[in-house]
Amino acid sequence: MVKRFGAQTKRPYLTFGLHLGWTVQGAIGSSDNKIDACYLSPHLQIANRMEELTSVYDMQILVSEPLYNLMSLKARNTLRKIDVILMNTF
Repeated sequence: MVKRFGAQTKRPYLTFGLHLGWTVQGAIGSSDNKIDACYLSPHLQIANRMEELTSVYDMQILVSEPLYNLMSLKARNTLRKIDVILMNTF
């Protein structure tokens, strides 16, 4: 990035909320207009809320317990528990 954009360029700061579940994809638009993908799911809402919480915990990645439970022991050992969060999903 420095080579292409210069030394004053800030590195991007990406954050992620990782959760496990299902989602439904649908197309929004018409044949005349741009068609965008839309995703609907309570699990997607949880992942989105977790991503929002990365700033509260000053972390770049938050992983939910259902996803944590599917990880290998080696992967689990790279993580630390920071809190227990209960979220209402409608």
